Amino acid sequence: MSAETWLRLALVPLVVLAGSLAARRWGHAASGYLGGLPLIGGPITLFLALDHGADFAARSALFTLGAIAAQAAHLLVLSHVGKRKGWLASLLAGWTAFAVVGCAVAALPLSAAIATALALAGLAAAWRWLPPVRGHTPPPGVPPMELRLRVAAAFALAAAILWSAPILGPVASGVLLSMPITGSILPPFTLALYGHDALVRLARGFVVGLSGFTAFFLVVAAALPAWGIGAAFIAAVAAALAGVAIAGRLVRARR
Repeated sequence: MSAETWLRLALVPLVVLAGSLAARRWGHAASGYLGGLPLIGGPITLFLALDHGADFAARSALFTLGAIAAQAAHLLVLSHVGKRKGWLASLLAGWTAFAVVGCAVAALPLSAAIATALALAGLAAAWRWLPPVRGHTPPPGVPPMELRLRVAAAFALAAAILWSAPILGPVASGVLLSMPITGSILPPFTLALYGHDALVRLARGFVVGLSGFTAFFLVVAAALPAWGIGAAFIAAVAAALAGVAIAGRLVRARR
C-alpha cells in the first residue's frame, strides 16, 4: 500500500480516539467539533496535490466542498431516524442520504460559488432541522473497552472504503473525501450507549466542526492553483480554525 493509504488508515482511528476522549472530558458536542474538522480530508488533499498537481487537488477540493451538503443530509437523517429506531437503522438511513445527495453533487457542473452555496445551505438546514437538545446530558464515561471498539470499527470502515473505492479522478476523489467516516463511527456508539439526546448534541457539534471543514476546502479550491501548495494549505488551516471559532461563538451567543 502507498504512504497515502497508510496515512489515512492511521488518521481515521486517531481522530475517532481524539473525539472519544474529548467527549469524555468536555461532552458530546466537543466530540462532534473534532469529528467535523478536516483532520482526515485535509492531509489526504495535500497528498493529492503533491502526487497529482495543484489543479487536480483543487478540483477534488471543489467537489469535497459541494459534498458537505451530503454530510449534512447524513446527520439530519441519522438523527431523526435514531429517535425512533436503533443505531443500525439510523446509520443505514444516514448513509443512504449521503449517497443520494453525494451522487447529485457529483453530477453538477460545480463552481466555487455553487459548491459554497451547497455547503452552507446544507449546514444551515442541518442546524435548523436537527432535533432539539432536551435537558442536560453529562459527559460519557467512555471506558477503555469502548475506546478500543470505536478505534477498531473506525479502522475497519476506513480500510473497507479505501480498498473498495476505485480511483476515478478528481470528482470521485472529492466526493469520497467528504464521506462521513468519523460521522459513521461516533454517532452509532453514542446513540446505542448514551441515548438520543447525546446523539443530537454530537450531531450539532459536527455541524460546528463542518463550518471549519467548509472554510478549509473553499480556500483550497479557490487558492491552490494560484498560490501554490504551501501558501494555500497554510491559509486553509487558518480558515478552518477561524470558521470553527466563529461558528462556536455564534452557537454560544444564541444560547
